Amino acid sequence: MLPFGLLALAACATARPITKLVNGRQITTRSVAPEAYEHVSRALLYEEQEQLREAVAELRRALVFDRDAPELHAHLAELLLRLGDNKGAAAEAEASLKIAKTASGLLAQAHVRQAEGDSAGVVAALRQATSEVEFQANDDEAETVYLELAEAELQALDVPAARATLERLTKAEPGSGAGHLRLAAIFWAQGEMARAEAVLRAALAADPNQIETLAALAWIAAAMGRDGEARKAFREALDRSESALEIAADYARFLVGIGSAKEAEQLADDLSVPHGSLDGETIAARVELERSAGRIDHALALLAQARNLGVAEEQKQRFSLIRAALLKERGKSDEALAVLLAVDKSTPLHFEARLRAAEIRRDSGQYAEASRTVEEALAQVRGDRDRAEIEAAVSLAFIDEKRGDPASGVARLEKMLQRRPDDARAVMVSAAIEERRGNWRRALELVERYLSKHPGSVEALNFWGFVAADHNHALELASQRLQVANALAPGSGGLVDSLGWVRFRGGDLAMAAFFLEQACRLEPTDPEIQWHLGEVYRERGESERAAALFRRALLAKPDERLRRRIADSLARVTGRKGALP
Repeated sequence: MLPFGLLALAACATARPITKLVNGRQITTRSVAPEAYEHVSRALLYEEQEQLREAVAELRRALVFDRDAPELHAHLAELLLRLGDNKGAAAEAEASLKIAKTASGLLAQAHVRQAEGDSAGVVAALRQATSEVEFQANDDEAETVYLELAEAELQALDVPAARATLERLTKAEPGSGAGHLRLAAIFWAQGEMARAEAVLRAALAADPNQIETLAALAWIAAAMGRDGEARKAFREALDRSESALEIAADYARFLVGIGSAKEAEQLADDLSVPHGSLDGETIAARVELERSAGRIDHALALLAQARNLGVAEEQKQRFSLIRAALLKERGKSDEALAVLLAVDKSTPLHFEARLRAAEIRRDSGQYAEASRTVEEALAQVRGDRDRAEIEAAVSLAFIDEKRGDPASGVARLEKMLQRRPDDARAVMVSAAIEERRGNWRRALELVERYLSKHPGSVEALNFWGFVAADHNHALELASQRLQVANALAPGSGGLVDSLGWVRFRGGDLAMAAFFLEQACRLEPTDPEIQWHLGEVYRERGESERAAALFRRALLAKPDERLRRRIADSLARVTGRKGALP
């Protein structure tokens, strides 16, 4: 969407300030000089086409005619940020605010400070911006300012402040679906489920067609074990979305999770279309629906049909990667490997296909072949060489770890991080390997450094919080970070599990069980979540429930490290070492 402020500027032909009263408060706005009109219009068109350098040039031409348009300076700052010119963006944001304090100028200043890693400065700028917007004036920037402020407060780990900001937003703007969703997510992260549901229902009262809100209600009901309510909410979301396949896939996944596989299959059948009606745009979504319903064979059959649809070659290769993933999921690794190796080297997906092939070879113990597959693929890369080198280093590091040499894997990644210290993939994989080989403090240091520049990374927040909790380290900070991760990405069984685990480590068994039981409902086949909940039951003296969960977790075939921990827990509650299922 193009910025409303600039649309107004481009549509008006007078440069005189305009004042009006809103709720007894004087609001002053201004428009661009008529000589700059053509350049602003061109800039908007260029931006829409993602031609950012051209858009910047046109805005600079517009500013020759009207240096005193704060909105133009602010928008130029935003474009320069997108181009990576932080210094230029800072100068334009400052120029905008020198002319007049506006919401757009303060937003630009906040974005500059975010790029500089100044979390406190981001919050300060956005709090100032709230004084420059009026909901009653139908100010299009008002919702944006409050949503960004709440997110900045979350990233600063100030959950109460974010909650208060969103409460102000939803009170002033009952139709703000995004505001209600984020507020509900905070309530969920704090364990206030009734308030989370009330917020979502208030949003639906203002607009019953908010599909994402309906889906959120469905997942909350599912997490709480209220299957009938979850069914009803999923059905309503499906109806109001006109049978959107993404919603159908979520519904099917829920049905399979509660043991209603036949119902999930019927859902997929009800939404099927004749093969002659298939098209490349929807085939991937239909495949995901079949997979979510547990019908891998049906998904593979759809992909076979896709070969005859006349779709672009790159899309066919993408379908090949999906097919390989499904074959691997069914345990047909050799067939999956053959599919991946058949991806033509002339296609952009060749490198990704080879990395996935190397993963299959690694998991089957063919370490030399796996390494050679990665190295040969890297030698053939012609595009983004830096990105490919990072991905190759990650793949080789996992191979090193699997063959019993994690130190070599970490060394590979450290070499990459010397060149690109903020690369999320290299940081997180290096930290994960360090943690698995016992260097958990080093793992936390790596992620802490990354979070100092990327405080909104859900993956990093969850990793730090979970690992710290696992080692009874800085539990209060771990809890804060995990609450923020859940507020930013609600409804993930893995994230809810982390919330429960930090409560368990802190000795709050009631809340630990509350969250871990939710996580088990959201991810009913995850052995680590089952083990965590079993530990809570064991600590509460509920040995039979604990043993049942430990046995179920072992049947899910966890990796060797987790298998040993689960087996030890089972031995403690049964009194018999090696009491396997």
